[in-house]
Amino acid sequence: MSKQPNKKDPKWLANALMSLKFFETSPEYKHEFKHDYFASQLGISKPTLYRCDKYMKEFQRVKDLLKEIKVDKSLSEGAPISGDNEKIAKLEAKVAEQAETISTLQLRLNDCYQILEDQGIDPEFVYPKRLKKHKEA
Repeated sequence: MSKQPNKKDPKWLANALMSLKFFETSPEYKHEFKHDYFASQLGISKPTLYRCDKYMKEFQRVKDLLKEIKVDKSLSEGAPISGDNEKIAKLEAKVAEQAETISTLQLRLNDCYQILEDQGIDPEFVYPKRLKKHKEA
């Protein structure tokens, strides 16, 4: 709840309070929230800012508010990859590799069956679906 400047207040105070309100509503810019920013934007010195009680009270209130707020990294940097995402990516790559291996082995098995049939050998006889027990053999 920012205080409105009186007619007795200096001209820069209205702009300073508006800037403080901006920082209060836009916490993603909290890295710029310093007295240096206000001094350069308003064209006044830091001691002038320190002497103004209204400004200092409002600055301290907004500063305490911004301390409580955690701001994520900017959108341009992208989201950090957590350990779970890395594990999932590794497992997906492993599954894709195993699926490729299975398809390659299936093609080789089909080629073997085709060679056996070309030679006049029954593939079911060579590779029975159920293996016989030791006693039956």
